[in-house]
Amino acid sequence: MNSHRDAQTSPIVEVLRLSWPASLAMLNSTVIKFIDGLMVSYVSPAALGAQFLGGMFAFIPESFAMGMLTVVNTFVAQNFGAGRFRQTGLYAWAGLLAALAFAVVIAPAALAAGPIFSVFGHPADVLALETTYFRYMAVSVLLTLPARVLEQFFFGIHRPRIVLVGSILASVVNVGANYVLIFGHLGFPAMGLEGAAIGSVLAWSLQLLVLVCVFLSGPLRRQFATHLPGAVRPSHVWQLLRIGWPAGLQLCNDISSWSLFAAWLVGRFGTAHLAATTIAMRYTGLSFMPAVGIGVATTALVGRSIGKGRPDAARRQTHAAILTAMVYMGLCAAAFGLLRHEMVSLFVPLTVSDLSADQAREMADQIVQIGGAIMIWVAIFQLFDAVGIVYIGALRGAGDTFWPMVVSIALSWGLVVGGGAVMVHFLPQFTSVGPWITASLYVIALGVVMAARFESGAWRHIDLLGWREVVPVLVGKQIAPIGPAAMPAVADPQQTSTPPDQGNSGQ
Repeated sequence: MNSHRDAQTSPIVEVLRLSWPASLAMLNSTVIKFIDGLMVSYVSPAALGAQFLGGMFAFIPESFAMGMLTVVNTFVAQNFGAGRFRQTGLYAWAGLLAALAFAVVIAPAALAAGPIFSVFGHPADVLALETTYFRYMAVSVLLTLPARVLEQFFFGIHRPRIVLVGSILASVVNVGANYVLIFGHLGFPAMGLEGAAIGSVLAWSLQLLVLVCVFLSGPLRRQFATHLPGAVRPSHVWQLLRIGWPAGLQLCNDISSWSLFAAWLVGRFGTAHLAATTIAMRYTGLSFMPAVGIGVATTALVGRSIGKGRPDAARRQTHAAILTAMVYMGLCAAAFGLLRHEMVSLFVPLTVSDLSADQAREMADQIVQIGGAIMIWVAIFQLFDAVGIVYIGALRGAGDTFWPMVVSIALSWGLVVGGGAVMVHFLPQFTSVGPWITASLYVIALGVVMAARFESGAWRHIDLLGWREVVPVLVGKQIAPIGPAAMPAVADPQQTSTPPDQGNSGQ
C-alpha cells in the first residue's frame, strides 16, 4: 500500500511536503540571527561587525561536529525507508552521545577568545565586543549540538514539523529577550551585544527542551525505540563518524574560509566595509537557509528511496528539489538586485550611540554604497547556490560525503581565500568588492561541479546498510534475496528484520 502510494506521488509533491516545514525551520533560525543583527545594528556598527565575526569564529569548531552529525539524517532515513524503525532511534542516540562529547571538547575554546581576535588588529572597541560574543557562543554548543542531532532525526523520519514548532518557539523567546536585554527594559540594564548573546542562549535552551520532550514521548518510544540509549553499540557511533567526518570537515572548512574572508580580506578596509559585508551575509542567510532546508529534505527523501532500493525515485526527487530551490533563490536574486540599496539601508540607522549625527550619516551613506555593490554579486550567484546546496544534500542522502569535501576545500581556498587575496593585493581599487567577486566564482563553480557529480551516478554504488551483498534464503523451491529492494513495506517495527550492522562507504 505504501509503496503504491509513493509510486503515485509526484516528486514535486514529495519535495514540497517534506521541505516546506524544513525550509521554514531553517529560515526561522536564520530570522533569529537576522533580527539579532537588526537590533544590534541600533547599538553601533562596531557591535554589528563584532557580532558577525564573533559568531562565525565560534561556529568554526562547532561546524565540524555539526556537519559530521548531519549524517544522522542519512542513516535514519535509509533505515526508515527499509522498515528498520528501531534502528533509527539507536542512530539518534549515537548522534547525541557524539554531540555531547564534541560539546565538552569545544566549550573551553571560550577561554581563548582574546588571543584569537587580537591577531586581526581590529579597533579596541570591536575587539572587546568580539571576545564577549564569542565566549557565549562557544559555551552554547552544549545546547546547539544535541538540538541539531534531534533535528536530523526528525527530518529522517519525515516529521519536520516538530523541528519547525521548536524553532518558532525559540524565535519568539529570542526576540523578547533581545528587546529586554539589548535595550534595557522591564528593569534590566541595557546590555547591548551581550544581551543579544544571552537572548540566543535562552532561545536555544527552550528549543532543545521541546525537541527532547517530543523525542522521548510515548508514540516515538514505541515505534522508534527512542528510550533505549543503552542499546547503542560502538558500531553505530563509528558508522556516523566514518561517513560523517568528510561532511564535518567540509562545513568546518566552509565556515573557516568565509571567516577569514570577512576578518582578513574585508576587515582590512575598515568598519564600513565589514558592516556592509555583514549585512550582505545576513541577507544571503535568508536566501540560502530555506534552500538548505530543501537540501535537508532531499537528504531524507534520497535516503528513504535508497533504503527502499529505489535509486530512480531518488534521482527524480532530487531534480524536483533543484527546481524548487531555484525558484525560491531566483526570486531572492531579483530582490537583491532591484532593492539592494533599500535592503542595506534597513540595517543602517542614522543615529548610533557612539557617533555624532554627521558622522552617523556619513557612515550610513558609505555602508549603503558598499553594500549595494556587494549585493549585485550576491544576486549573481543565487541560482548556482541553489543547485550546489541541493545536490550536496542528495549526495549526502546516498552517503557520498568524501568527494564533495575534497572539491569544496580545493575551491574555497583557491577562490574565496586565495582569489580574494589576489584581488586585494593586485586590484585594491576594488576594495572589499574584489574578494566578493572571487567568492561568487566559488559558489558558481561548486554548483556546477556538484551537479556533474550527482548526474554521473557514482552515488549508486554506495551501500551504507550493508545489504549490497545479498543474503540468499530458500523460498519454496527458489532462492530469493533479502534486502531493501526485496522488502515489503512494514508498518509494525516488531515485524521488521534487522540485518547485521555493516556498511561500505563506497569511497
